[in-house]
Amino acid sequence: MLKKIYPLVFFISLYSYAQTSVNFTDNFSGIESVLYNPANIADSFYKVDINILSSSTTTGNTYSTVKPLTILKDNKFGLNDLDVFKKISSLDATIDTIFKISKLKDLDSYVSKKEFSEDSNFYGNSTILGPSFLWTVNNYNTVGFTTAIRFNGYAYNFNSELYNQFTEKTYLNNPKKLLDNNFGNLTGYGQAFAWYEVGFTYAGVPIHTPTEFFKVGVSLKFLRGIKTYSFLLNDFTSNFSLNEDVPEDSVLDFNGSVSVSSSDTGANYGQGLDIGIVYEKRNKTLPINNIDKHGNIYYSKAPYSFKISASITDIGFISFNNIKTQTNNVDLNLANSNFAISDYLSIGSNKNQKETYLLPTTGHLNFDYNLNNHWYLNTNLDVYLFSKDRINAMKTVSNISFTPRYESQHISAFLPLSINNFGIYKAGFGIKTGLFYAGSSSVLTNLTNLSKEGDFFIGLKIPIYNSKVVSEYKKGIRKYSLLKIIENIDEEENTDSEL
Repeated sequence: MLKKIYPLVFFISLYSYAQTSVNFTDNFSGIESVLYNPANIADSFYKVDINILSSSTTTGNTYSTVKPLTILKDNKFGLNDLDVFKKISSLDATIDTIFKISKLKDLDSYVSKKEFSEDSNFYGNSTILGPSFLWTVNNYNTVGFTTAIRFNGYAYNFNSELYNQFTEKTYLNNPKKLLDNNFGNLTGYGQAFAWYEVGFTYAGVPIHTPTEFFKVGVSLKFLRGIKTYSFLLNDFTSNFSLNEDVPEDSVLDFNGSVSVSSSDTGANYGQGLDIGIVYEKRNKTLPINNIDKHGNIYYSKAPYSFKISASITDIGFISFNNIKTQTNNVDLNLANSNFAISDYLSIGSNKNQKETYLLPTTGHLNFDYNLNNHWYLNTNLDVYLFSKDRINAMKTVSNISFTPRYESQHISAFLPLSINNFGIYKAGFGIKTGLFYAGSSSVLTNLTNLSKEGDFFIGLKIPIYNSKVVSEYKKGIRKYSLLKIIENIDEEENTDSEL
C-alpha cells in the first residue's frame, strides 16, 4: 500500500506543477486585486475593468525537491493521448502501470533531493477567475462582480521515513532485514475540494484629507460545491518478527483504520465573506490633493508615501449534502497459519451524510512603500487562521514575501522573495501590461535545487480607464518629481552655505 500511496501523491504534484500562481497586485491591478482585499478596488484608475479569464495556482511539498526543466522536457509526460488519461484514472492502475503507459521515467529522474520525515506534507490550490468586472460609480464608491472556480487540496502528516524503509535498496536486497523490523506508525490525512463561486463587492472611501486616505471594502460570496474527496489513515502500526528456525512461529502485528469519503451529486451550497481596509499616507504639498474648478477631488492620485492594508478572506463555509464514507478497520495478529482475512478486516460505510467544511480563512497584512516615483517595495504577510490539525477546515499555507517592483499605467514588473511556514524559500519574476499579465514567484528557485514549491499566474483583461483621473495622476507624478528635484537642490545649497 505504501509503495502506491507515496509515488501517487508525488506524481500528482509533478503533473500539476506547471499550473501554479501568485498574489501580484499593484495600483493598476483592478478587479483581480479584490481576491486579496475588497477595499483595493475603491478609487481605482479604471472607470470599468473587465477580467476575461485568469488562472492562479500553487502547489508544493516538504518531501522532495523536483527538477522542473527535466519534467517539461520529458514530452509533457507523454500525456497527450486521451486513452492514457483513461488508463491512469483507473482505480486499478498501479504506480508501475502509470509510469509505463505515460512514458514517465522513474521518480528519481525528477527528484534532485528527498528529505525523509515523520511529517511530510503536500499541498496545492488554484483559482480560475472567470468573467468579472469593477465599476467606479464615483470618487467615493465602487462595486464589483466576480465569478470563479476554485480548488483546494492537501495531504498532511505523512511518514516518509517509513516509505523510505520500504524502498531502500538495502531492504530490497535483503527481504529478511525488511521483515524483521518495526515500521512504527503510518499516519496522515488528505482532503480535496472544488467549488464554484460568485461574488459581489462594495468598496468606499469614508475618510479623506490632503494627507490621509482611508477606504473599506466587503465581498459577499455564494458557493456551489462541485466535489470533495478525503482520506484518513488512523494510527496504522506494523511489526513483523521473523523466526528463522521455526518460520511458522513468526508473528505479524498490523492494525489501524483508513476512512475514505467522497461527495455525490446534490445541493452543495455555502457562503463566504471577505473584508478589508486600506490606509494611505500622502504628500500634502501636492496641488493634486485640492479640489479642481469642477469640484472633483483627485486626492488619491498623488503618489502616496506608504500604504497599509489589512484583510480577512474566505470567512464562511460550504456544505456537501451527500457524503459517502467507507471505513476499513484492520486488526491482525498472525501467530499461526490458520488465517482468514474476514476475521480481521471490518468494512463499514455511511451514505448520504451532510458534512460542513470551513473555508480556508486567511488574514492578510500588506505594507507598500513608495521608494521614488514609479518604484515600490512591498511586504506581504498571509496567515492561515485555523489549526493545521482541524479536519473540518480547508487548509492553506502561511507566507511572507518581500517584493520590489516598478509600476506604471502600461507596464509593471516585480521580483518577489518569499518563505512559507514550512520553511520553503522562493524567488521569481512577473510582468503586467494593460491587457495581459503573467508571472511566477518561484520561477527562479525552480531552476535550482531549492524547488519544492511552484506557482504561476496568467490573465487577460480589458481596462477602460477614467481619462481625467489618469491625466491628474500623471500631473501629480510630474509635480512630485519636480518637488523632489527642488528639495535636493535646496539641500545641496544649504550644505554649500554651511561649508
